[in-house]
Amino acid sequence: MKKKLLLAPLMAVLVACVVVLSGCGGPSVEELITEDLTTQFDEVKNGGDDFLSGLEEASGDEFEQLGIDPKEYAKTYLEGFDYKIGDVTVDEDKGVATAEVSITCKSMNKMAGQVMVDVTKATEPRKTTVIFKYTCNDDGEWSADDSVNSEMMDAMLS
Repeated sequence: MKKKLLLAPLMAVLVACVVVLSGCGGPSVEELITEDLTTQFDEVKNGGDDFLSGLEEASGDEFEQLGIDPKEYAKTYLEGFDYKIGDVTVDEDKGVATAEVSITCKSMNKMAGQVMVDVTKATEPRKTTVIFKYTCNDDGEWSADDSVNSEMMDAMLS
């Protein structure tokens, strides 16, 4: 009988230790956000097919109407593109986080046809600092807020 009484508290302690340790063993929220941003920005920096296809889709027929190859334009626009992830600040109690990213890229010029490509080729990249917000859902999963896309586009198009 004493063995059964000791076994229950021992099992409770063991379960508590496993739960606490499993929460500590994974990457931190800061590391997860940094990894997410790195994946996204590396896709842009390396002119990945997903990014180029997204740009081509977003431009619709506009580039074609101007006689511009969207992929050629994107590659020209991204020459000199770079980024640096700065501070990632997490407030787990509120379930929010911010990530500061310095972005170096050419400024988008609103011109037509080949002039647009030529002007973009001649434009020097500039650095812009953007704050990206992340939110934690009820399941403890972190994801970028909807504002991330507009913040990114504002930085690249300014």
